Amino acid sequence: MSERQPMCPLCGSAKYEVVYDLTTVHSPEDVPGAVVRCRACPMWFKLLAASNGLPTAYPGEYGGDEIAATYLLSGAARALFREALATVEFAAPVATPRLLDIGAAQGALLEEAARLGFDAEGVDHCEDNVRRACAKGLNMRCTAAEDLSYQDAFDVVTLMDIIEHVPNPLGLLTTAHRALKPGGELVVYTPNHRAAVVMLAKLLHGCGVRYPIREIFGRNHVCFFDDRSLPFALHKAGFEVRRRRQFRYDPSRPGQYVSPLNLVAVSAVEWLGQPFQRVFRMLMYARKPPCA
Repeated sequence: MSERQPMCPLCGSAKYEVVYDLTTVHSPEDVPGAVVRCRACPMWFKLLAASNGLPTAYPGEYGGDEIAATYLLSGAARALFREALATVEFAAPVATPRLLDIGAAQGALLEEAARLGFDAEGVDHCEDNVRRACAKGLNMRCTAAEDLSYQDAFDVVTLMDIIEHVPNPLGLLTTAHRALKPGGELVVYTPNHRAAVVMLAKLLHGCGVRYPIREIFGRNHVCFFDDRSLPFALHKAGFEVRRRRQFRYDPSRPGQYVSPLNLVAVSAVEWLGQPFQRVFRMLMYARKPPCA
């Protein structure tokens, strides 16, 4: 285990306990490993089973099939991006705010950002994504987030559905912090693993029903944030959390195939969890302190 991921990616503790053994692969998009809970902080993460770590790309993740294209490029996806950007606030007035989208896929957020008046550019580690985005005239380049060297360059950095895919989320947040100007805003969108639907999946797992836990924890996510651990991570990276919002699962923007029966069940549980802020999607706005 020590060769795979011996310490919590947030607090560095080596004290954790295995919660779910998901080393058996059930889908081509699965990243096998043991899901563990840190005993020193709120973080849950995956000890990767593969000796070479994460694959460079996930099958279907980048728009190569109908579900992925819907998730990345649909009207529902674009509406979410517009909504996320519309409530960005700046510490000081900015005529044309400069935006960086890390993990920009095929550039749908960049297109919406440009319509809202941003000078937007993006990075992605998938060459096909970058080719398609550049063919549309977008400012995109192919690189890994950890290779970015920007310093005090952007007014806004966005991490939309990306932080849960990286084994070093604190490093990603530190990169975003460095890229932002003092007073700049970070926008993070990721699943909330304290949602009612996750709590139900844990309960079912204890009763011998394994499928929901495999779907939530077994796919290509390796870090599992919630409304406690994400603010903790943001503070560790030097940010001040400004605002948080939570959303129910959106059936018009599926991240994977969900059967009609499961969709009804998920929607019902999400509706029940909403009054208690126990829904599956969360959006957080954090600011780099003006004196940073």
